[in-house]
Amino acid sequence: MTASTGGYIQAALEQAPNAEGGANTVSSNLFYIPGTTIGIDPKMTPLERNDELRGGFYAAPHSGAAEYNPEGSLDGRCYPSIMGLLLWATCGACTTTAGNGVITDPDSAAVPTGAYKHVFAFKTSEIPQTLQLIYAPPSGGFWKAQGVAIDELAMKATGGAQVFAAKLLALVSKQIADPTLTPSYEVAAPWRAGELALTWLAGSAITKDFDWSIKNGLAHERQFTTNSRYPDSVIYQQNLPVVGGSIPKRSFDTDDWNALVAGTTFAAKIKMTHSEFAVGSYAHKLWVEMPACQYVSGKQDDVKNERRTEATFDWEARYDTATSKWCTITVCNSTPAYATF
Repeated sequence: MTASTGGYIQAALEQAPNAEGGANTVSSNLFYIPGTTIGIDPKMTPLERNDELRGGFYAAPHSGAAEYNPEGSLDGRCYPSIMGLLLWATCGACTTTAGNGVITDPDSAAVPTGAYKHVFAFKTSEIPQTLQLIYAPPSGGFWKAQGVAIDELAMKATGGAQVFAAKLLALVSKQIADPTLTPSYEVAAPWRAGELALTWLAGSAITKDFDWSIKNGLAHERQFTTNSRYPDSVIYQQNLPVVGGSIPKRSFDTDDWNALVAGTTFAAKIKMTHSEFAVGSYAHKLWVEMPACQYVSGKQDDVKNERRTEATFDWEARYDTATSKWCTITVCNSTPAYATF
């Protein structure tokens, strides 16, 4: 493959967030995300002076950039390797174990040699995991963003595929010269819409649709450690991370409603099984295990002279006292490592 003038998104994990001028190590494990859209707005605020008394009835010109607060978005389809990268960046930590025919996945199936088990954990410290992104459209015009943190990662089925939408905060985003990169992409296709299966509340109505997300609650901060117009820190705010989503139902069912109003928790699981294999006959897989899932809101559609009355419920993963867990996310794929520092 020859070097591309553009039309790519290169991603790598950072050992620690890089602000402007930062020199924290960037992983040598590089990933090219086949995203559908990416945009990081530097969010430049001009230094306005039009409220000053300057000897006349006029607005004085602003003095250029006062500060930047970069934010943006990244959308694409859910590929087995790329999902692991995004989940590490979103959750904050990952433990990778090489398959050996002895270790098992969440379904108690042996993970064979050549496949890898990645278990993601939520950071309890103040500083999120960050990425470096280098990207450009096909026509060229190259950008580099550092200290990129994922504030929210949302997944749903659309267009026949499982897709993601990521909300981003960055510490710095600038145009750069052509880095002369040669993109390479994973071979597997994205997960298809029908490759997701749910384990849900007993007696629940037929599911019409489903989405899930991880929300972190991040913010830029200026801790005055560097001389820069960009923020020098990205931090978790005080709120807890939220794994949740919505589940529209084909009909209103009292089992769903009663679970909401009674505060009932139930074991729930999202499982995505790919039609392609990580190695041999062992498929790429993803699990989200929630031992104490709970409805947090719900609404029945207005009653009309129609065949059925539908309903939609919002849900979240909550803490389970019996297992001392609230959410465990696991990916088994053919990616040996996501970060080497």
